[in-house]
This record gives sequence, structure tokens and C-alpha cells, in this order.
Amino acid sequence: MPGSLPEESRYAAGSHLYVEPFVLLGHRHRADARPTRLGDYAVIRSHSVIYGDVEIGDRFKCGHSVVIRAETEIGNSCVVGGRTTIEGRVRIGNGCRIMSHCYICSRTTIGDYVFVGPGCTFLNERYPMRHEKGQLGPTIESYACVGGGVTLGPGITVGEASFVAAGCVVHKDVPPRSLAIGVPARIEPLPEHLRGKNIEALVASPTDLWYPEECRRWDLPDGDGAA
Repeated sequence: MPGSLPEESRYAAGSHLYVEPFVLLGHRHRADARPTRLGDYAVIRSHSVIYGDVEIGDRFKCGHSVVIRAETEIGNSCVVGGRTTIEGRVRIGNGCRIMSHCYICSRTTIGDYVFVGPGCTFLNERYPMRHEKGQLGPTIESYACVGGGVTLGPGITVGEASFVAAGCVVHKDVPPRSLAIGVPARIEPLPEHLRGKNIEALVASPTDLWYPEECRRWDLPDGDGAA
């Protein structure tokens, strides 16, 4: 029966795992679900649920009440803020920071060192429940920055090192190194002060103000954004 296996058989973790109370790792959404796999130096805050069939790299941090569903892959040095839901079949690269209260729909692809501001909603269906076409979420290429409160429509691509201003509703592709602004979003050239890429050390910072005191004593390795 689902849930009957001992807790330790539901996940496999590397060294230096920090888990707060009321966390469920390896939720068995089906009887043959593979255990959750976590890399080294993971921090999982209370009331979070990570399904089986999820693979997460080293130096992962999540806030309180995060849900990560099955068949999600997350790279090294990523942060997921509190009360964010990542639906299944999502691919996230290295060094990404997803802030609190976001909804990341299934079949979303996110590159490396991407920043997603708080309260964003990603969609994978333009006409839900009205046809049987396959779902497809947004693709966000590496070093893109998505501001708070943004809605990204199904199947669009946010190009490399582009910038989506806060509050945008985006239903068309954003070319690389462009600015999306307004509702509906219009595309403009990036202003001079926004050109370039996200600063890796800021997006993938290994510690922050709320980092657990016990974990500050860990000897974090260099690489993939770790200082």
C-alpha cells in the first residue's frame, strides 16, 4: 500500500541534509514511484512535500510549504521560495532562484541562473478543458529575469538574458536580450542598465539572512554559485 514503506526508503540524500518538522520526502504518488534523490547540502523547510520520481542536485534550499511533484529535475544551487508549487515534469537548470508564492506548471523548462520573482504564474494550456491537445508550459532560457507577479502563457519562450518586467502578462515569445513590459506585454530593447546577464553569485547565493544557523557551519564547496 502507498505510504507503507519506512520513511528512509522513500528518499536518498547526500551529505549534510537539514530537514525541519512536518516534511514529506518521497511522497508515493504511485506504488512503483522511485525515491526522491537529493544531492549534498540540502535544506528543506517545514510542511514541504517532495514527491517520488524527483531528482535534485547539490546545495538545494526551499522555504516553508513548498510542493514539488513527480518527474521534476532540478540542478545544483537552486532556491525555491515558500508556498511555491512546482507541478510534475518540470526541468530546472543550475543556479536558479524561484521566489515565494509561484505556480510553475507542468512541462515547463527553465535554463541556468534564471530568476523568477514572487507571485508568478506559469500556464500550459490556452483553452483548458476545451480540447485534447497536449499541454506545453513556458521555456525560460538561461540568465533570464522574470519580475514579480508575471503571468507566462503556454508554449512561449523567454529568451536568454531577457528581462520580463513585474506584472506582465506574456502570451508571445520574448526574444533574447529584450525587455517585455505591460499588459499585454510589448517587446522593447533592453535599456543600457539591464544589459548583460544575471549575476551568478546573486542568483545562486549559498546562504542568506534566513539560512539555518546549523547549516552556516557547513563547509560548502565552491562551484555552481556557491561562495
